[in-house]
Amino acid sequence: MESNNAAAPEARDVALPIFYRRPRPVDRERDRGWSLQPTPDVRYARATNSVLLGAAEFARAMHSYPIVFTSTEPRVAVAVLGLDGDQNLFVGEDGKWREGNYIPAYVRRYPFIFLEQPDKSELTLCIDEGSGLLTQTEDHLLFESGEPSQLLRNALEFCREFHQQTVASAAFVAELARHDLLVPNEARAVLDSGKEMTLRNFVVVDEAKFNALPDEVFLEWRRRGWLFLVYCQLLSMASWAHLVELAAKNT
Repeated sequence: MESNNAAAPEARDVALPIFYRRPRPVDRERDRGWSLQPTPDVRYARATNSVLLGAAEFARAMHSYPIVFTSTEPRVAVAVLGLDGDQNLFVGEDGKWREGNYIPAYVRRYPFIFLEQPDKSELTLCIDEGSGLLTQTEDHLLFESGEPSQLLRNALEFCREFHQQTVASAAFVAELARHDLLVPNEARAVLDSGKEMTLRNFVVVDEAKFNALPDEVFLEWRRRGWLFLVYCQLLSMASWAHLVELAAKNT
């Protein structure tokens, strides 16, 4: 999302998902003897103000972050992490995520990711070779005796679940757009220091239009679990105050 206070972001290939530098498929032969260094350090997530959010995450994320939707296609749900374009207010100088706040699955799956084949026939498990987390040690191997280790199997399952949840979220957002429930919004704040901050280029649910939906749509959305997602999004707007408070502490 765009902020009128954003510094120039780090140069990177715009086609790559945020955080990822050199993702490539996990390969049995190529990755023989390679391990993944476990670390609680999430400095890789410091230079972004939003991350993709899966449908199942709304209930937990809403207590820490405003949940909004991108204003351009493909429309997706995101958790807002900061008021500046290149600042995540939830990652400290020590590289730790701010205690007591939900860590989005997009952050936790790194350095793994599913990438779609050019013909869109299948998804391939990839790892970011530029993460600095790959080492040649005997601990936390990607493959053991030529077979995927438990670590790699867990990563595969996590990425599969995350993909399913983002697909579910995308279907929900598409339905919001189809019923013309998404309206442009922006967040403005004036910090105690006098600094003014504005975050724009996102959309949210129009509560009045939502309440005016036909009964049959409400019933269908209740069946699909979408009413709950709408309420989570609306309630998450209270978390803007949390962001302003954190931004004030960082100035």
